[in-house]
Amino acid sequence: QLNSIVENMLINFNEKVPDSTRIKIKARGKNLYEVVIMASLLEKEVRTLEDMKLVSGVLWKRMEIGMPLQVDATLAYITDKKTGEITNEDKLIDSPYNTYKYRGLQPTPIANPGLNAINAAIEPEVSNYLYYLSAPSGETIFSETLEEHNENKAKYLK
Repeated sequence: QLNSIVENMLINFNEKVPDSTRIKIKARGKNLYEVVIMASLLEKEVRTLEDMKLVSGVLWKRMEIGMPLQVDATLAYITDKKTGEITNEDKLIDSPYNTYKYRGLQPTPIANPGLNAINAAIEPEVSNYLYYLSAPSGETIFSETLEEHNENKAKYLK
């Protein structure tokens, strides 16, 4: 029974992610697995396709410059907490899923990403942003500098 469920999931995934998409992924120097891992972050972090594309750009850029991804959704995955409940202590957890402690992508996806997240992971929006946060309203607030990001945290995450 489990084998047929997994088989159906893989068939569905292969129908939704055609060869043309896989060619795009390869052309960008990525592989399908890392795109799915990135898409899982986007799925858990932000709501709209536009925000997913911008956050994708931020996260790929952080990887390029050697900056930790610092994605709260990975800590939520480890701790079973909501992202708004994450503490500084949680950021010290020794886990390969802790993107505050370890650079690069976590070992596996943390969610089942939808097509919007997968497409955003493949086609990131290039911007000057290096930081973002999700306000309680669901709005994503972007910043270029750590100083601006900290101001936004004080303003939106009271």
